[in-house]
Amino acid sequence: MLWGKKHGTNAYAELVEIKDVPESGSEPETIEVTTLKMKKKAYIPGRQDSPTQSFTYNYTEANYHTKVKPYCDGNVHEFLVVFPDGTSTYIKGKANTYKNAVSLNSAVEATLVITTEEIDDKTKTETTALLPEQV
Repeated sequence: MLWGKKHGTNAYAELVEIKDVPESGSEPETIEVTTLKMKKKAYIPGRQDSPTQSFTYNYTEANYHTKVKPYCDGNVHEFLVVFPDGTSTYIKGKANTYKNAVSLNSAVEATLVITTEEIDDKTKTETTALLPEQV
């Protein structure tokens, strides 16, 4: 389940049921630090990217216009993906949504894209602290 906390509010609300969850991180870039004295190349980790988060959900008028679209206002909001084991991924960023292509004999879907400013995996205890009475 995806939860959202709009800019300027204090509590998370159920946003929409999602069909998939993207990666919450990426491999860090590598920086070569080899000197002429070394026999092999040497590297140190560079910065890690905070990947854009894209979530697919079933399109309904309520899901799209009432639940998700209000978060697509240009402000930075907070989101929480809660997993069945009680852990979660915290995402802070700006949201955008769009309807996906529709074909014969398929579900109508939409995608929520969050351009991340911050992303962090949370333990069950940390998740419960963020959603005390909802999980």
